[in-house]
Amino acid sequence: MDFHPGLQLPTMLRRCDGCGRAENPSRKLRKCASCEYVVYCSKECQRFAWPDHKYVTELYGRPSCRYMQQARRLDPAHDAEVRAFGFAGSLAFSRALNDWMNANFWAFQTSTQATILQLGGIDFLGVPPRYMMCFELTYRNTPGMAGVERNPALTFTSLRQCVMESERWLRNPINMQYWDSSARERELFNAYMQHHCGRMYAGLICVVFKCSGITPCNMIYFPILHTHKPLPLDQRSLDILDDVDMLCSGTINTGFPLRCPEGSSSKIPLPGQFKRRAGKWMWEPLFDDWDDYSPTSKDYKDLHALIRTKRKTDLTPKQLLTELLAI
Repeated sequence: MDFHPGLQLPTMLRRCDGCGRAENPSRKLRKCASCEYVVYCSKECQRFAWPDHKYVTELYGRPSCRYMQQARRLDPAHDAEVRAFGFAGSLAFSRALNDWMNANFWAFQTSTQATILQLGGIDFLGVPPRYMMCFELTYRNTPGMAGVERNPALTFTSLRQCVMESERWLRNPINMQYWDSSARERELFNAYMQHHCGRMYAGLICVVFKCSGITPCNMIYFPILHTHKPLPLDQRSLDILDDVDMLCSGTINTGFPLRCPEGSSSKIPLPGQFKRRAGKWMWEPLFDDWDDYSPTSKDYKDLHALIRTKRKTDLTPKQLLTELLAI
C-alpha cells in the first residue's frame, strides 16, 4: 500500500491554506482576518485561495469567509455546548479539533485506508463513495489550561471508529447543506490526487470527527489507493492491516504522532511529540530511525506499553510498516 506525497509532513503544526508550506523564521503565517481559522504565508497565496475560501450570500450581499458563513448558520445552542468544555465558541472548538486532526494526520489517514482495505477496498467503497468513516472522540479536559498551552496532539481521545452509509449521514439537512457547499473542494481534491498519485489513486472517502457531547463536527477527505496485491487480500495482509490500525490508534491516544518528516527519503514514519518552541507547536521525532528505539528509555514509557501490546503478527513496528508498503 503506497502513501501519497502529502504524508511527508512538515515539523510545524500549521501550514499555509494556499500552498501547504509550513511556517519558518522567514515565512510567517497570518490568519484570515474574517474567520481567524485558516492561515496564509503570503498575500499571493491568500488571493489564490480566495475563490474557494469566500462565500457569497444574498443575506450579507458581499464576499464573506465560508467558515464565518458556516458559523453564522450554527444554532446558538452549539456555542453553549462548546463553552461548557472551555472553548470560546464553535470556531475555537473547530480550530482545536482541526489541530488535533493535523497533528495525527498520518495515523488517521493510514487507519482509514487500512479499514477500507480490510472491507474490500474501492470495490466496497464505491465511486462516488457509498460509505464514510467516523471517528468518535471525547475531549480531554484540563482545568485552568489556556488554549495556547494545550498540546494539539492530546486535546482529544479517539474512542472508536466506524464505517457508515453516506446516504444515512446526508439525511440530516445540515450535513446535506455542508456536503453540497463542499462540492468544489472534492473536485479539487480529486484533481490533486489524480495528478500526484496517477493510476494508484482509486477514489476519496469522507471522514467525520465527532466529539461526544458536542453537536458540531469536523470533516476531511482522505484518498483510497489501489493495492499492489490483488483483492480480496490474503489473511497475512489482513493481519498486518489490523496491527497497523492498532498502532495508529495507540500513537494517537498516547500523544506520539507518527510522521514522515518533510524531505525525508524514508516512507517509514517515526513516532514523535509536539513541543512548544518560540511560541509555535513543533513535532520532534523520538529517534532518527526505528532501529534506534530503546525499550528501556524513560523518555517514552507509554510507547513501550503500546509496542508490547499483543498483536496478530510478531513484527516490530518497523517491520510492520515496511510490510504495509508491499500490500
